[in-house]
Parts: sequence; structure tokens; C-alpha cells
Amino acid sequence: TICLASSKGKLVKFNETQARPLGRTASGVKGIELDDGAKVVGMTTSLEGNYILVITSRGFGKMSEIGEYRETKRGATCVTTVNATVKTGKLVAMRAVNGDEDLMMVTNGGVVIRSPLEQVKVAHRVTQGVKVIRLEDDKQRVSSITVVPHEDEGAEEEAAPEAPAEGE
Repeated sequence: TICLASSKGKLVKFNETQARPLGRTASGVKGIELDDGAKVVGMTTSLEGNYILVITSRGFGKMSEIGEYRETKRGATCVTTVNATVKTGKLVAMRAVNGDEDLMMVTNGGVVIRSPLEQVKVAHRVTQGVKVIRLEDDKQRVSSITVVPHEDEGAEEEAAPEAPAEGE
């Protein structure tokens, strides 16, 4: 299945057979019905993970099981994936994850943090989520995220070979 999310916290999930193959010069088919002022912030497939991870501009996030989202038709009106309010901000990113990866977030102030997805709450699809990054002030926002393979903190030390002692 294919999932598309909008900045207003809506998501549409549809079967990939509904997006027919088209020629290179074709303009494509409509995937999601957008509300006024909304834009698409993420696209993923069910092959990429078992959970839908959403992060808002004010640092809220959550993971929901992909099965909680009903399948609709391509281009249909969406279902709510996160309550986008003044407190939480707009949805800035959506990814499919397994839950054992690490999440890297970047703010518009240049702050980058990396944390395990195990620390992000698994919640129902219509909740606002929990604070996953503490922002310094009201002007700071989460601007982008990426999901990377989990890395243990001690793995870096073990991977570095020791230099031979002098005289060897």
C-alpha cells in the first residue's frame, strides 16, 4: 500500500494498483485530496515498515500501527493521522518505520539531534503525540527528519583499530 500525508495532519492510504503506469510525459494521477493551504509532506509504502511515524513542527511525534489506517481510494478525502493544533504545529514529516531505527531531527536553528525510535510513543492514529524534541523558543521549528539504522554508542570505540605501539 501507498501512504501520503499532508501538512494539516491528514493521511490517505491506498493500494498501489490504483496508480496506473503512465508515459514519461504524462502528468500523473491524483494521490491525495488536499485541504486549503495544505501540502504533501511525506510518502511511504507498507514495505518500508510496520508503523507510521509523524513529526510536527513544534517537536511532537508518535508512531501508529499502519493497520490502524483504513484503506481508501487514491485521491480520496483523508483520515486524521495527528491532531495538528497551534500547540503541536503542522505536520512536517511522515515515514514508515519498524521502530528499531534512530530518528535524526534538524531544526531551523541548526540544531541536530539523534535519538532511538524506541523513545517515541506508540499511540493511536488520532492523538497529538508526545514531545520528542525540546525547542529553545517559539520561533524554532523542526524543519526535517531522517530515519537511520540504529547505532550503539559503544560501537564506535570497538570499530576503531588500535594504533601499533612505537617500535613494533
